[in-house]
Amino acid sequence: MAGGDLRKFLMPSGPAGFGVAVAAVALASAIGLPFRAVTDPDNLTMVYFTAVVVIALRYGFGPALLSAVLSVALFNFLFTPPYYTFEALNPASYLTFGIMLVSSLLAALLASGLAARLAFASREQTETRLLLDVAQELLKAGSREEVEASLARHLAARLGGRAVLISAGDASPPRNGPQGITLPLSAGPEDLGQLKVERPEDAPPLSEGDRLELETIAALAAGALLRIRQGEFAARARADEQSERLRNLLLSSLGHDLRTPLTVLSGTVSGLLRMRRKLPREAMEEVTLLSRQIADLQKFTGNLLRMASISSGKLKLNREPYDFKEILGVALKRIEELREERQVRIEVNGALPLVDIDGALVEQVLVNLLENAIRHTEPHGVIAIRLERRGSFLKTTISDDGPGLPPGEEEAVFERFRTGLEGQSDRKHGGHGLGLAICRGIVEAHGGHIEARNRADGPGASFTFTLPFAEPIAGAPA
Repeated sequence: MAGGDLRKFLMPSGPAGFGVAVAAVALASAIGLPFRAVTDPDNLTMVYFTAVVVIALRYGFGPALLSAVLSVALFNFLFTPPYYTFEALNPASYLTFGIMLVSSLLAALLASGLAARLAFASREQTETRLLLDVAQELLKAGSREEVEASLARHLAARLGGRAVLISAGDASPPRNGPQGITLPLSAGPEDLGQLKVERPEDAPPLSEGDRLELETIAALAAGALLRIRQGEFAARARADEQSERLRNLLLSSLGHDLRTPLTVLSGTVSGLLRMRRKLPREAMEEVTLLSRQIADLQKFTGNLLRMASISSGKLKLNREPYDFKEILGVALKRIEELREERQVRIEVNGALPLVDIDGALVEQVLVNLLENAIRHTEPHGVIAIRLERRGSFLKTTISDDGPGLPPGEEEAVFERFRTGLEGQSDRKHGGHGLGLAICRGIVEAHGGHIEARNRADGPGASFTFTLPFAEPIAGAPA
């Protein structure tokens, strides 16, 4: 038994209990004196025995021990002949004294132990009720501020202290005074900060039970904070999902609404181009420019519909085995006019098996990446294409010798409607900020990966993506 617990057991109410014990024995003596001449003195031992039990229940074992010793002494002094002496005429009286003392001590021990257990049970009930109240309030808390307010209210009533929640990663570590205590707020691997309890300088020291109670409250607070954080994450995820669904619906609606009038305009302009001999030269220049603008809008509309299909998860792949070099050749022909004087160098590292892909979609990936490289390459620059095996995937790298990617923008370039580098717009080259986003969606739908980085061997950027081979290659490295 610890020193503090022993003191509480001996005298839970303090030294005043000893004075009450003396008074109780005196009262028992006063009650018994009128009956000394009319009853057997041994019957009066029960009066003292009752006083000892009452003192033990109320004031603990220490005062009860004193009352037991005084009871035996006064019983000898007042009720055993010769009276008013500490002697006994009958030697058997000493046996009575011994039995009286032992019985009183046993009764005091049992009664004080029962009182201690009752007091402990009462404290446990009070603490359990407090923890239940805290748990119920924290369960209703919807924000970190409400958690802190609940803790402050309960801890102020229980310990006379002030509760402060410290966020995780706070640059200023808490400094505790003699009466302060700081407890971690953690739920599994999640670090949710700290709970700091500040108490007045003149407050009594915290007991082990108080510290255990604080640790329990800190665990409850950590659970509440984790629930609030997860709820916030879930709410943001739902909002993002709804916003994404709305954007996809808007893209799809816009694309479908533009497709029909653009088709009509394209047919009309094509008819005017066939009449070029009948139109003035100035009119033909305007018609030709209009034809290019309509073609650009048709491409943009197609990209809108493709991006909406990718984002909604409705993109369907028509996968077949393809020779990737053939698809690359078709893509190069499609950008031939846009390429102008730029050089395209192709490097194939080893024999390449067939790839398991949707040929039309992968061709669009190549076209988008080549157009992106052209937009950021000088008119007489060089575009490099490298094909090589990486395990059961084909790795394709398309590099330019332009200004490269701004630091930290390697992932941002794949965002929708992201155009230009370092503040330069690509719209003068026909870019609308959907090409790279479409590339990522198509590649990932095939089970591949795409990334962008600056070249290590000189200026320019490199875009690398992988596609699966039609059949696994035996012995190929992962």
